[in-house]
Amino acid sequence: MPHIALNNDLPGITGLMAHRPDTGGPLGDLADALLRAPSSLEPGERELIAAYV
Repeated sequence: MPHIALNNDLPGITGLMAHRPDTGGPLGDLADALLRAPSSLEPGERELIAAYV
C-alpha cells in the first residue's frame, strides 16, 4: 500500500510531481537546470552520473 495516493494515470516520478505542483514544479526546474544547462559534461554524461547517485 503506498504512503501517498497518486493519480495512476501518470507513471513514476511524474505522478508524484503532479501531486504537489507547488513543490514538483521547482524540483523539475532544478533537475532541468542541472541536467541541461551549459556544462563541460554532455547531458547524457550528467544523466549517467545522476542515475548512479
